[in-house]
Amino acid sequence: MQIITLDFETYFDKEYSLRRMTTEAYVRDPRFEVHGAAIRFANGETGWYRGDLLQKVLNDVVRDDVAVLAHHAQFEGLILSHHFGIRPRVWLDTLSMARLLVGNHLRVGLESLARQFNLGAKIVPYNQFKGRHWIDIPSDLQDQIAAGSIHDCELTFQLFQKLKANFPISEYQLVDITIRMFTEPCLEGDIDLLADIWIEEADRKQDMLMELGVSADDLQSSARFMQLLQAEGVDIEYKNGKNGNIPAFGKNDEFMKELLDDDDERVSNLVACRLGIKSTAIQTRAERLGFMAGRGALCIYLRYAGAATTRWAGGDHCNFQNLKRGHRLRTAIRAPAGYVLAAPDASQIECRFLNYLAGQQDVIDRFKSGGDPYVGIASEFYGRPITKADQNERGTGKQAELSCGYGCGWEKFKRTAALGIYGPPIELTDHEAAAFVKLYRGTHPRVVAYWREAESILTKLVAATFNQQWGPFTIKGKRIILPNGAPLIYDTLEWHQGEYRLRNRYGWQKMYGAKLVENVIQAIARVHIGDCMKAIRNEGLRIVGMSHDELWVLIEEGDGAEDDLQFLIDVISSSPPWLPNVPLAAEGKMGKVYAK
Repeated sequence: MQIITLDFETYFDKEYSLRRMTTEAYVRDPRFEVHGAAIRFANGETGWYRGDLLQKVLNDVVRDDVAVLAHHAQFEGLILSHHFGIRPRVWLDTLSMARLLVGNHLRVGLESLARQFNLGAKIVPYNQFKGRHWIDIPSDLQDQIAAGSIHDCELTFQLFQKLKANFPISEYQLVDITIRMFTEPCLEGDIDLLADIWIEEADRKQDMLMELGVSADDLQSSARFMQLLQAEGVDIEYKNGKNGNIPAFGKNDEFMKELLDDDDERVSNLVACRLGIKSTAIQTRAERLGFMAGRGALCIYLRYAGAATTRWAGGDHCNFQNLKRGHRLRTAIRAPAGYVLAAPDASQIECRFLNYLAGQQDVIDRFKSGGDPYVGIASEFYGRPITKADQNERGTGKQAELSCGYGCGWEKFKRTAALGIYGPPIELTDHEAAAFVKLYRGTHPRVVAYWREAESILTKLVAATFNQQWGPFTIKGKRIILPNGAPLIYDTLEWHQGEYRLRNRYGWQKMYGAKLVENVIQAIARVHIGDCMKAIRNEGLRIVGMSHDELWVLIEEGDGAEDDLQFLIDVISSSPPWLPNVPLAAEGKMGKVYAK
């Protein structure tokens, strides 16, 4: 298949730019204007095209035997589909490839990658044409823009040549699927429902403030919030900031987590309200989805290999992977006319892979028999038979089985139980939380041994001299090669002052055996889901989104819909060829809206 490389240059100004707007909003905005595009043809020739000539050239060259290459193909792709009505047969994207192969500890913009691979620097003079329409740009500057865009095309193609040597062939199809979720949107947003959600969230926050007798400004201001806590007798804890010590008021700070459980109800409510006011995620998401729906179908932006485990991550300031189950935001996403939306989900996939690789046979046998995987440990803890009817107790057993496999401590176990993530919220004492964690480790000795095994793998990764097999993984230097050929990158792993640590773009992260186990288990779960996506697409079904271990698939309404849904469940339930005996399972429903 021939490859053409594409790079658009577009109008932007201080307010109207990708720095201030989402990619979708920018491309669909009435102010959008294409200055022109550089095209590198399959024979190596390049050219700069504008206006009607650009449309004609694109129509001529984007054929069924052509793959279109870009760096950040979601941007070029949405322009191509929305403004030119062109949908290539295959998308290639060096940004996606780099995320997989370079790692999250380095920048993967075209400029940064070009320098890393000694390809030179970008030369587009962005600052000189900011806020200027093409007709207002002097001819000599127009020539510089054209030359810079052509140069970017060449950089992108050269970068592709560098990356493709190590990029797994099987992953190209997943990159293409990911790009099309955004560039060829079809899901609809319920604008009225999204507006209602926004209003309800605003009213809820206002009610919280009135009950406490404080204002939003009081809570958003760190200085004023500190005064409110001190008035209640709270001793403020601090953490290191860029310019010295600052109050530990972040949502992930242990100080704030402890205050959420404070015996003084006013203190815990002040903290909950502060976090609720500062975090406007529901309102912001409802607003962004509502405005997006007003412009057209919902563009599902996911970053291929956006997480260190090679999983997809949310992007474009609208994380579709983080729509909580049961929340009405889900029901605001609808299938187009003539279709239903199926959302098949892999059941306990990480737990199944973990216990299988660790050799925890009793848990695997329970999965194989189709028994309830959560009531066993719950029954042992509570000292009586637990069934599905015991929602509180079973929920805590579910939490133990699914969350303790990665070395969860009692403090986190207690906080998680109170949040009700795995069932109804449960208030555990310190002793009860510690006892549950101890029980899990005592009843899962092979999992605990797997953590120790992973600790020895960390030693080998630091040494960077080993080339050996570890279950379905291959250790090569400082990388763990997954069954699909993709690497988990530990280039920055080191032993420092008695512990392992790994540097990413945001700083240092502590590493230990259970954490490495979490990485590799999540990674092979992602490999399996990727394999399923390819099988589903090859059957002619369209994947329009995903959320970790759940796929969003369009199914035509009619007599064959149930068969299609069963096909999806069967695919996800099938054991992968690289781990043929692991017992997997899936469930799924379909309907006009995205909801369980």
